Amino acid sequence: MKTTHQEMQPIHAAGYIAMCNLAKQGKGRKTLNVSTLTLRQMLEAYEDMLDIIAYDEAKKNQPSVEYFPKALVDRLITGENRLRVYREYRKLTQQALSTASGVSRDMIAMIETDKKTGSVATNKKLAQALKVDLEDLV
Repeated sequence: MKTTHQEMQPIHAAGYIAMCNLAKQGKGRKTLNVSTLTLRQMLEAYEDMLDIIAYDEAKKNQPSVEYFPKALVDRLITGENRLRVYREYRKLTQQALSTASGVSRDMIAMIETDKKTGSVATNKKLAQALKVDLEDLV
């Protein structure tokens, strides 16, 4: 993994630069004299690099989380039909959602107008097509 100077905090970039410079100067030598300040900067830079690697690993193993905008949440809180809110957020027409989910457009229209609630199986298909949890729709 390559770490750029921009990814590191500016205060620790000096340590990273010092490590690079020492690596260049140290070729062919068995020992080098290093000031305490330079050594401290190098250790802090090394710790930062370890933190970046740990963060990247944790991020890789974490399931992705989707955050919804306040406007969508406000619509849900005020009691708008949940299916319609998520469908419109995903920029889908009723027909496009029907095609993606296998649920008829008429059934989607009836659920959105609160004429029907839809079975668990129907709501699961709609939730999968909208990429939300079943609990988000019911």
